[in-house]
Amino acid sequence: MKNILCIGAISMALFSCTSPEESAKEESATASYIGTITQNDSSSVRFGATLIGDSLRIENGKSETLVVALIGSDTLKGTFPVFASDLWLVKTDSGLFGQYYRTDAENYTLPLSFTPGTMSYAAPQDAWPSQYLITRTYASGTTRPALLQLQVNDDVLKGTIATATGDSRFLTGWETPEGFTLNGFDGRFIYNVVARISGDSIYGEVWSGKTGYYSFSGMVNEAASLDNPETMSVLREDYTHIEWHLPGLDGDTVHFDSRTITKPTILAIQGSWCPNCMDEGRVLDQFYRDFNGDVDIYGLSFEYNGTLEKATAAVQKMKRDLGTSFPMVIATYDPKADHNAVLPLEKIRSYPTSILLDAEGNVVKIHTGFYGPSTKEFDSYILETRHVLDSLVAING
Repeated sequence: MKNILCIGAISMALFSCTSPEESAKEESATASYIGTITQNDSSSVRFGATLIGDSLRIENGKSETLVVALIGSDTLKGTFPVFASDLWLVKTDSGLFGQYYRTDAENYTLPLSFTPGTMSYAAPQDAWPSQYLITRTYASGTTRPALLQLQVNDDVLKGTIATATGDSRFLTGWETPEGFTLNGFDGRFIYNVVARISGDSIYGEVWSGKTGYYSFSGMVNEAASLDNPETMSVLREDYTHIEWHLPGLDGDTVHFDSRTITKPTILAIQGSWCPNCMDEGRVLDQFYRDFNGDVDIYGLSFEYNGTLEKATAAVQKMKRDLGTSFPMVIATYDPKADHNAVLPLEKIRSYPTSILLDAEGNVVKIHTGFYGPSTKEFDSYILETRHVLDSLVAING
């Protein structure tokens, strides 16, 4: 299923009725581009884009579209949906050239360009395995396991890299003489994966964001799995109940006490900076809507931007752009604060993490991390979680 991220008013503009004159004007102002983010001298990420009037539609492969509203005429500025990421471009006869930058990090800029053309992905000629078990090796010598998963949908090679706590979301690519290349750009995650194949063995490199890099090697292993997400996080030994008083997004203070709840409840540990939290947020919101008052969900956002005002604005933006309806609160906003003091967990091991309570306030399970819609685990998670919620609601009814 293709996701479309829009920025508030932009979604209204895209789907509102227009006059024939306005439609003709919009059509004449449409131009197709191939976007490129340059990570360093040896790596860049490419993606398709379409300029429609003042809206730039950026394609994250063939799985997701980001809609960025542009302000200006020859110099264009825009803000990505959900995340604290912006772009700045200069319009020339050869295309659009400028920078991608993150507004929540110092000196985080990357060259960004859009040149006329249409991004295309050739149909794969080989039957690819669905999964490789790989070992990631970092410059420090540290090694960590992961799952490189592949699928072919609509004659396009897609994939992701799943770690113990999440995945690199939507990657799309093409075959090469040595193996394949996968790219991904969602406004926050920036990935270039270059793989070489030798029989059942795989070798390669991954460039992520501005400075991230690791090499990897592995073998075909369709049955491999990583740590069990439901055993990674545990409650502290002194746990008796969950209680917090935290600021809501409208300036009030939200009080939660697990001893007084009357329906199954999910506490979602999240952050506006976390792409995997975005995928989980969509799923949780669907549950929240489907159970129509029989299940409560709270998003506890752990922010790092230094002030409550900035944290609230960032989470409001995430909530608005995702269109989620369940309530959210600010768990922390000071990067020096003890994030483990908010909830009775031994340690927050991953963002996101969700805590599921029954109607009597007992912890039913804790799910660490999140495997999104680009992983093979996604569908089973949806089914299993819905089954548990159905059972808890039936008991409570």
